[in-house]
Amino acid sequence: MNILITALGSMSAEHVITVLRRNQHTVIGCDIYPAHWIYSSRLVDSFCQVPRATDEQNYIKAINSLCLTHQIDLIIPLTDVEIDVLSKHRDALCIPHSAGLMSVNAIRLSRDKLLLNEHFESTASVMTIPTERLDRYQAGRWIPPFISKPRNGRSSEGLRILKSEDDVIHECASNDAKTRIVQPQLPGEIYVVDIVRQAATGQWAAVARKELTRTANGAGISVEIVNNDALLNIAAEVARQIDVNGCINMEFISWQDEFYLMDINPRFSAGVEFSALTGYDMVTNHIRCFMQQPIDVQLAYQSAFFTRHYIAVQTG
Repeated sequence: MNILITALGSMSAEHVITVLRRNQHTVIGCDIYPAHWIYSSRLVDSFCQVPRATDEQNYIKAINSLCLTHQIDLIIPLTDVEIDVLSKHRDALCIPHSAGLMSVNAIRLSRDKLLLNEHFESTASVMTIPTERLDRYQAGRWIPPFISKPRNGRSSEGLRILKSEDDVIHECASNDAKTRIVQPQLPGEIYVVDIVRQAATGQWAAVARKELTRTANGAGISVEIVNNDALLNIAAEVARQIDVNGCINMEFISWQDEFYLMDINPRFSAGVEFSALTGYDMVTNHIRCFMQQPIDVQLAYQSAFFTRHYIAVQTG
């Protein structure tokens, strides 16, 4: 297959490309930055610099050009903003079936933290963090501190900690209050679940990890692989309810012996390689979901600790 990978500068890119090349796929890559700025550009068969996805019309034009030039069979976007734009304009893609995306509704729920909370607030088996639109917050509802963030934000961008109700009142006066949410800040440990589900069959497999250290934008640096059936079953129920197809990741916070759903990211996690080190190939099975091929069954894995490290190389 000819596969287009977007956002080669993403933390998951090197692993995704390595798996695809190992499986004999031709990999075309693109990014908003030039090739010599991006290590993963040397791993693909062909690279192209493209406009930012926020420049929607020119971005779709560039993606269509790549699809036609390289006869692309499948597009795998690696960042949320590209997923948003490709989903919004999927009818404008010259090869509409090539987008490796979930349904419009599934992506909309995943990317909107307020809608996500409203969807699951009456589901007993899935606990979510109480969430309100910032401009509608009622004083005294929760105990501070609070978190304010964009309702469709990503990677902790725009997140602000509010230490008192006075801070919330001040935040409510901001120009973007209508597009932000407020939540109580729960003290607890962060867990990430990589899960792949095939919508046609309902079959799924997942690997969970506790994030021990993370970057400022929420990417795990050192993690503990955990085998927790309760957590995996919650993730599977979330995936079933929003009808996930392919591999995504979910973030939970553990508080008072419960797992609270924080975020759903409709893409590979930055730490998807940790799941591969555990023994489950999320990338290959993601592709199988879109090729109507059976996915591998759930893995019986062991607890383990993994860390990420960086090396410097000359690229130009």
